[in-house]
Amino acid sequence: MSADEGDALLIAAVQRGDGSAWREVIDRYEGRLLSFARRMLAERSEAEDLVQETFLGLLRSLPTYDASRSHETYLFAILRNKLSDHLRRRPAGRRQSLDQLTPADTPAAWVDRDTPSRHVAAQEQLAAQRAALTQALRQWVEQCCATHRFQELIVGEMLVVLGLRNKEVAADLGLTETAVAGLKFRVLEQWRKLTAASPAAREWQEADLAADSTVARIWQEEGLSCVKRTTLGRYLLGALDEDWQEYVEFHVRQADCDRCQANLADLQRADADAAERERLRERCFASSVGLLSHRPEA
Repeated sequence: MSADEGDALLIAAVQRGDGSAWREVIDRYEGRLLSFARRMLAERSEAEDLVQETFLGLLRSLPTYDASRSHETYLFAILRNKLSDHLRRRPAGRRQSLDQLTPADTPAAWVDRDTPSRHVAAQEQLAAQRAALTQALRQWVEQCCATHRFQELIVGEMLVVLGLRNKEVAADLGLTETAVAGLKFRVLEQWRKLTAASPAAREWQEADLAADSTVARIWQEEGLSCVKRTTLGRYLLGALDEDWQEYVEFHVRQADCDRCQANLADLQRADADAAERERLRERCFASSVGLLSHRPEA
């Protein structure tokens, strides 16, 4: 059984109110979530608070849980939002409340005269487009890994996630700019073919290969090129094939994937602070298990 299948069974059990399944979810993900939060926050207590809030957020979202996303992706998305809200509330990042703005101060985009139905339709269209892009990109990444086309994957990641220019990619990989341009063209063509069957997908443009583009955001938020935790374990042991080892090294170190780095930190930490980890797990479980029997019906 794959990790995703195991997670799906666990979540189904949690939705039925199974406390032991919920404890297993916490045990599986507490470490990597804490490692991720500690990368952003100096105080361990703050990081632990956000991990606890993340598990509570998962339980509250179960009526609308999106089973098509990996469970790890779902949890990291919740934690990212918690971190963003937490950092925004700090004095240095405090923002003016929208309630305090006068109409003259309010950007035109905030004064939306669209009807509710038109707004919902627009949101549904965006969601469908995002789903189509995500599916196409994930399929492409899987194809690259299955056929060991790691150079294409690395070039795509450097252009999309790191936002590098052809010249920079060429210098870093020891290729000519012409070779990089050819690889980029081939990547775009592969994406076009993969999305052609979906009515929600749009044509790929040169501008899509930029660090702040829709593609870049989807890639990072969905963890499209994140490697499996078992693969990271083999990477630490030096037990991967050479091309896989090189790709994981690039993805974790050069692309600076915070999610995979959090998983690595958790794996390396092992049982070094077992007592602290058990204390946090118990805290997360005790603060949330009561919601299992008080969840609103889906």
